[in-house]
Amino acid sequence: MDAQALQQRAWSLVPRRLRRPTSLTFTAVNAWLDEQGPQLGASIAFYSMFAIAPLLVLVITIAGAVFGAEAARGQIVQEIEGLVGRTAAQSIEAMIESSWRSDRSGLAGTLGVIALLVGASGVFVALRNALNRLGRLKETPSGIGAFVRARLVAFALVLGFGFLSIVSLVFSAALAALGAYLSRLYPPAEALIAALDLVVSTLVLSFAFAALLRWLPDEPPGWHSVLVGSVVSAVLFAFGKHLIGLYLGRASVSSGYGAAGSFVVVMLWVYYASQILLLGAALAWTVDGARDDNTPQGMPAPGGRA
Repeated sequence: MDAQALQQRAWSLVPRRLRRPTSLTFTAVNAWLDEQGPQLGASIAFYSMFAIAPLLVLVITIAGAVFGAEAARGQIVQEIEGLVGRTAAQSIEAMIESSWRSDRSGLAGTLGVIALLVGASGVFVALRNALNRLGRLKETPSGIGAFVRARLVAFALVLGFGFLSIVSLVFSAALAALGAYLSRLYPPAEALIAALDLVVSTLVLSFAFAALLRWLPDEPPGWHSVLVGSVVSAVLFAFGKHLIGLYLGRASVSSGYGAAGSFVVVMLWVYYASQILLLGAALAWTVDGARDDNTPQGMPAPGGRA
């Protein structure tokens, strides 16, 4: 039996209700591979390592206007520690501290703020180029106008992420207080609060991914497709972060690279997050294309797009 016959046989075993989402998923994965998604994610991870400190400083500054800088920084570092581990989180905290204590007065301070904005927005520009490629968009216009537009969108997203961090911190603080109160009255309520916290964090991630997919590309998918891709990405990230954390803990990645171990762990985390987002983007464009041309629900050929 040849490969085509095996493929058709496997396809016949898929329930009819699952054929369309299965077909869209296969097509999205093929698109991600065709456009070299793993390599695009690696470039995003590289640029992110230079942008992570200024980006976090800006987010802490925005969130600190509401909660205070120290409280915002402590909460964000705590969240990072839950993702990448204590050692890597301490390295990121040192990067934040170095950027935070830089002189902000006079001309040097103004130039420092501009450098922070440019550095924080650089990763969004790299992500925009990757999303344009995944969407197989025409070559984007170049020149000063296009550069300014890309940076303005990136700056707006930086501010938006700062606002989302405020929302996330408010919900986390409220849920923590509610959990502490309810657990004294009814201990099993602690599990319910943890589940609610997971749902809230997934919703916040969905909004963040939706903003990236909708406003970064030059010709974004429709809102319905964006929501599908962003929700799938957020769910994959919410559940996958435990698996990647388990892998990093068991594989002893940080100890294998010596002094650069923390740097490697953070880069692996950013690479994983970028791959999740790029897969969600590929799915969004696949759903958008299927809605436009009403493609049949057949099994896509391996290595090709339906």
